[in-house]
Amino acid sequence: MKKIIFILFFSVLVVGAAFVIYLKSNPPLVVNGYTGANGQPSILIEIENKGLRALQLQSILVDDKLPGSAKLIISKSEPFEVGTKMDNNPNMSFHKITQVQVFPSQYIDRQAIGKQPQYYALQVEATTIHKVTIQYTYLKIPFTFTAKLEANN
Repeated sequence: MKKIIFILFFSVLVVGAAFVIYLKSNPPLVVNGYTGANGQPSILIEIENKGLRALQLQSILVDDKLPGSAKLIISKSEPFEVGTKMDNNPNMSFHKITQVQVFPSQYIDRQAIGKQPQYYALQVEATTIHKVTIQYTYLKIPFTFTAKLEANN
């Protein structure tokens, strides 16, 4: 009887470890692109959750320091591109980084424009921006995503 319990416990442990290794090697957060903000010391980074569950952003670091300002922008209509009007746009909402979860893109209904979140982006302000580090949790497991930016527009 003890042998069966040990084998069962060991099997669950191995499957759990394999699952965590799989998640760590295939993180759900991806960056689709980034743009500078019209001569201002800020950048807009479009993010997407490729996972199966919502992820929670924890913190943003710019060049290994806290940025002057960081916001999560949710668009209910259009993707974030150069020239996208953000001020006074009723389909754009600004949130604190930890305030809203980023839902998986595969569950977003692209026909529900104006009703459901369609796109997510981070607006980060700092004097110089060469590297952005995003810390988040997915299924209660901490992840860190680092993106090196080629040019500050």
